[in-house]
Amino acid sequence: MQLVTTKPGIIVAENDREIAETSRQEIQSIIGSFPECYVELGSGSGMHLIRLADRSPQALCIGLEIRFKRAFKTGEKAEGKSLENVRVLRTDARQIRHLFTPGQVSAFFINYPDPWDKRRWRKNRLINAELIQTMWELLKPGGFFRYQTDHQEYFASTCPLLNPAQWDIQRHTTDLLQSPYMESNIPTEFEMLFKSQGKPLCLVEAVKRN
Repeated sequence: MQLVTTKPGIIVAENDREIAETSRQEIQSIIGSFPECYVELGSGSGMHLIRLADRSPQALCIGLEIRFKRAFKTGEKAEGKSLENVRVLRTDARQIRHLFTPGQVSAFFINYPDPWDKRRWRKNRLINAELIQTMWELLKPGGFFRYQTDHQEYFASTCPLLNPAQWDIQRHTTDLLQSPYMESNIPTEFEMLFKSQGKPLCLVEAVKRN
């Protein structure tokens, strides 16, 4: 834990997979200083989160990443760019319900989550109906959820969970690299790898209906 505490202005330390009340209060005290709040679930080593924060200085960009080394690398990158709108919380991404209040988040990002390929493992997948409902409740009206993956089956099983009564699909493609959305896309470490392997990449962006 010592390395984490060397970056107290960026990394919010956690001892386990549950949100501590002190961490929740710390995040809540910061959110009010920004007009927007962007949250990336499973932010990895921070390539996407840091570029998002650099591109969106008006937004507090929060990454949830349970792995210590990846969280620390994100902190290093934020310090290197002198970004004051980045925070990383070392906890399980499913803890968002205990971290934010309804209508508080402007956008959720999930980029290339573990697909848990085998059927018996699919119960471990991050994205399910419960998480999507939670994100919908925490988003502001007009806020959005953006999901990217290289896994066709995971993508195909996720999109039907976006209830059209609650979500308006703004962007959808199973070939991101050849789509008009690529120009404004912010890459991730995994995206760069999959792109070099020639894999088709999928994207869906859904806006919360008022």
